[in-house]
Amino acid sequence: MKPEERESRELTYRIGRKRSTIVPNGSRFPAAAPGHSPDLSKVRESRMQRWNRSYLWRKAPSPGLRTLQAAVFAAPVLLFALFLWMVYELARLAK
Repeated sequence: MKPEERESRELTYRIGRKRSTIVPNGSRFPAAAPGHSPDLSKVRESRMQRWNRSYLWRKAPSPGLRTLQAAVFAAPVLLFALFLWMVYELARLAK
């Protein structure tokens, strides 16, 4: 069935106890009520907002693929060596 041949149907939703219906107008989606979304083009950014956007939300650097592969393979070996060292130290202190 083509979109032009479809007849519009009502959409029913419920929020808590309130129940309401949305009736689409033609093939367009229902427009939002005026005044609900503020015009953000008039808002000036503060110095803190500019710093936040430029410094905190920049792309984080990441190491190369070879470095990550080496870290993945080296981590279990280092953790096992650390575990053995801790057991050795505990056995030495328990005497």
